[in-house]
Amino acid sequence: MENENTLGKRFLNAYNTLDHCLRTQYNFKTNISFSDLIRRVASFNQVIRAYEDDLLDLARLRNAIVHHRSDQIIAEPHIEIVELMEKVARIISTPPLVIDIIKSVDVSTIQAHQTLRDYIEFSVKVGHSIIPVYKGNTLIGVLQRDHLVTAMGKVMINKKDLGEFVDSTSTELFLREFPKNDHFALVSKNIKIEEVLDLFGNRKLASIFITSDGTADGKLLGIITTADILAFMEVLKGY
Repeated sequence: MENENTLGKRFLNAYNTLDHCLRTQYNFKTNISFSDLIRRVASFNQVIRAYEDDLLDLARLRNAIVHHRSDQIIAEPHIEIVELMEKVARIISTPPLVIDIIKSVDVSTIQAHQTLRDYIEFSVKVGHSIIPVYKGNTLIGVLQRDHLVTAMGKVMINKKDLGEFVDSTSTELFLREFPKNDHFALVSKNIKIEEVLDLFGNRKLASIFITSDGTADGKLLGIITTADILAFMEVLKGY
């Protein structure tokens, strides 16, 4: 019986797993080559983009070590090559969940009736500039320091009293009068690290909020910001 644990077999199994997962996840047909598949997926998947050059080299290697007619392995790749292919296949086929990395934490929030002064003082106290705003148990928006500074600048340009503005404007009113909802996203607790990287890579987001069911009414479990990207990449490197 042929040994299933040879380097050639391990490489081919990982290659086939990756090929199958990418085609299944992104609905690519079987008539495009593995190399074309990698190039297309790399345009929107941050993990594949990071390994694109390596995977294109591995596609050529696959053709060199496998007989094109019989699929018989005719050469053995180096262990480093096999482990790289297995690593990428593992990330794509059984990706780690973000919630398992950050765990559930108590997230600082502010209520819709509270004023902008409350937000300013609270954000300084907790050390975070990104604060989700809740109306009861429903997330209605996100306050961010640079967004508020821009709005305050407009108030000053219009010769209005800045103190009155921060004292009399509720967070809910501010979000309504100075809307900016494209800088954050809501996701469920089942989101994977690679999906978070894709969101940050393909959209101009400042933060991603994890709720139990991915809705504004779900329990808030955690916040991810661009500062977490490097940490997530490190997790994937060691996965």
